[in-house]
Amino acid sequence: MEDKDLTLNEAVKIINSCFPDDEPIFIVESGQFKGATSDWRERLKLKEMETGYLK
Repeated sequence: MEDKDLTLNEAVKIINSCFPDDEPIFIVESGQFKGATSDWRERLKLKEMETGYLK
């Protein structure tokens, strides 16, 4: 895998692209990385189980 230097906004955009619904999972607000919704942890766990990262 190739190392790349990403900005925080670029990294968040890549992560959010894994969640095809209309609501992003993460946002950058005033330079701070945070969950976009109150259920972001549950959505992330579901995606982990779906992709096989969490068993």
